[in-house]
This record gives sequence, structure tokens and C-alpha cells, in this order.
Amino acid sequence: MTTRLYCRECGWHPEFRRKRAALRAASRHHCTGTPVAETCRPWWSRLWTTLWTSPSGTPAVDSEIDAYGQTPDDELVDARGNRIQWAALAAHHVETTRRARQVMVELVRAGYQIGPPPYGYRALRVRVTDPTGHSKLRAVLVPDWQTAAVVTQIFSWRADHGLTFTAIAARLNSDPRQYPAPSPTGRWTAKAVRRILTNVKYTGRQVWARTVAGRPAPVQQWVTSAPKVHEPLVDERTFRRAQPGPGEPPPGAVDPTDAPPGTA
Repeated sequence: MTTRLYCRECGWHPEFRRKRAALRAASRHHCTGTPVAETCRPWWSRLWTTLWTSPSGTPAVDSEIDAYGQTPDDELVDARGNRIQWAALAAHHVETTRRARQVMVELVRAGYQIGPPPYGYRALRVRVTDPTGHSKLRAVLVPDWQTAAVVTQIFSWRADHGLTFTAIAARLNSDPRQYPAPSPTGRWTAKAVRRILTNVKYTGRQVWARTVAGRPAPVQQWVTSAPKVHEPLVDERTFRRAQPGPGEPPPGAVDPTDAPPGTA
């Protein structure tokens, strides 16, 4: 929702994304009179208002309406019998989805954490101020002193000693107190080890959109941040050496030797 100012004296008519910024600009205007502020709703909101139902002069649906609010010709109607215009609903859905994705991309590229922190990190809440002057809470990753060393050890066993995921899980399960498991069951699985070894966040980068509809997405489609937006637990060279080889299951695949998934 945008706010437009209009000055009757000089014709000044700028637009602002937020009403507060518009009021500040109006107070600093040099003319004698105060500019008029007009709030403009988004285009899809106006489309929703005009197209959601048929005009009041248009008669309701002539055909009989069943108990589910649906006419025999598969045309949905509201409680008053007005035709629902799906073009407005589709435009609203597309616009809100685009805006939500844009916000997520901006947060990831700025280095902020979205969702629960990965094993080895904890989320630290920080207060940041956006360009409009609003203060918001954001989450950044900081190493967890209890589990960060476990992640470093897992990468060392994989990159330096070439151990398989199952062998690493067995070593971790041999000492649960030194290597606390990320799952509620208290047991490490090969799947949990694989998830850690394939998580780019341990190199100091934020990453998002690694999967699409539950399936791994190509690396070119990932949304990543600049390097070292948070403290890395492994370097880039070690991370590349620890990745699965051609003969191993791809990231996200289910290993037949895994126990029932508890988490990772």
C-alpha cells in the first residue's frame, strides 16, 4: 500500500511506500499549505474489490445452486448467489506469493537465518533497522559451543579419513555424551550425517530453495548469500572433499541402512 502526496500550490505529488515516510516528507515541504495525503491500495487489491463478485445490478446465477455452493455448470458462487471471479483470486495469489518470495530472498542474501538453526549453530536474535527507519528482529547464526566441535569432527572423518556415512554414525553413537545426537531418539543415522555434510551453511554462507516440491533443486537455482555472513565451521576445500562421490546416494536420498528417521 502506497501513499501519494499532492500540493495544491506547486503540484508536488511524490509517492512513498509507507505512510509514515510520506507524513515526514509533508512536514518538511516548503509551501504554505500542507500537502494532501492519499493512500493507494495495490493494484491486485483493487482488482479483488471490482471482480470478486458480479455487479449489484447483475442478477444472481439463474441455475440451481447445490448444497456446496456450486452450480451444475461447475461455476462457484458465494452465499448470496453472486458469481465468484477467479481471475481476482488468481491475481491475489500470484502477487502475495511473489512478494513473500522476494522477502525471503532479501533475508537470505543479507545473511539472516530462516527457520530453525542447523546442528552446530544457534540462532542469535539481533535488532536491525531497515531503510524506512523501522526496527525489526532478525536471526543470525552463531556457533553452539556444545555441538560445533561435533560438526568439525564429522567433516574431518569424512574429508581426511574417507569414512562412509554409516561408519561416521557408528563412531558418533559410541560416545553419546561427547557427540550428542540431533534427533530426539538420541541416535545418529547415516541420513543425519549426510545432511550435515551436504549443508552449505557450515561454510559461512546462507542458502535457501535447495528443494522444490520436496525434490533437490539444481545448484544454479539456489539462493545464496555472500561468503562468511556468519562464522564458518569448515573451510570451502574441506567441504568439497567431504561431498558424496558418484557411487554414493545423492543428498536427500534415503539410505537403506538408515534407522527410521528421527531427524537431522
